[in-house]
Amino acid sequence: MVERRPDPFALVAGVLSLLVAACGVTGTAPWEVVDLRWVLAGVAVVAGIAFLVASVRNSRATSDD
Repeated sequence: MVERRPDPFALVAGVLSLLVAACGVTGTAPWEVVDLRWVLAGVAVVAGIAFLVASVRNSRATSDD
């Protein structure tokens, strides 16, 4: 059985499209709802977690030395 993983690009695109749709329904502009500083902080946290997970996964890999 083939293990299926979610596509991160499609996930981000889907979340962004939901946000744009919500802004269209409410009649507010995206920059009125979201503060860019919080977006950058969130991206930094997600990137840090991704780097930590990647480093833990790579340290458990067997080497061919």
